[in-house]
Amino acid sequence: MDRTNVAAAAPPPVPMAAPVVPVDLTVVKKLLGGGGDLAVHDASGGLAFRVTAADGCGRRCGGRALLDASGSTLVTARTSEGAWQAFRGISWEQKDIIFSTKVMCASSDRKEVHVFVPPRSTSEEQKPSYILVGNPSRRACTIIRGNSIVAQTNLPYKLNKAVYSRRKFRVTIYPGNDNILIMAMVMTFLVQK
Repeated sequence: MDRTNVAAAAPPPVPMAAPVVPVDLTVVKKLLGGGGDLAVHDASGGLAFRVTAADGCGRRCGGRALLDASGSTLVTARTSEGAWQAFRGISWEQKDIIFSTKVMCASSDRKEVHVFVPPRSTSEEQKPSYILVGNPSRRACTIIRGNSIVAQTNLPYKLNKAVYSRRKFRVTIYPGNDNILIMAMVMTFLVQK
């Protein structure tokens, strides 16, 4: 039997479709000595991300880092006068910026943040890439891009009742969105500064 004919007859690989179900993550704030660190678990209970104080910045500047399950830094964010800037990895350089934020409205029960993802042209300067609306103290946030909701955070529910806990909440990321970018935006929105 000729092996070249067998190899030529193999069907081409079929591309895999993106998941069509939302990604649910559970976020838990560490107690006693955790210093506000967060652990993010996937639906099966495995560690997906961690949020800690950013190296080289610490809590004095409000810097936070989003780490993967192995401890590698994915995103580093810092705050200045209520606005956030997020960078790739452990960088603080402008060339590595992922997004910047501007708080548009903040009250005791509502916060609205506009997120700008570079590159931006001068004509698009006033239009945000994402809008985050919610209540950080209730761990509620809706992330909107254009006219679509891309992710939401809320308190867990048990028997049709919200379980009020400041240390545990759920993040639902809808299909077709970058989980790391969404978690970085959630990280900056929920930090009380």
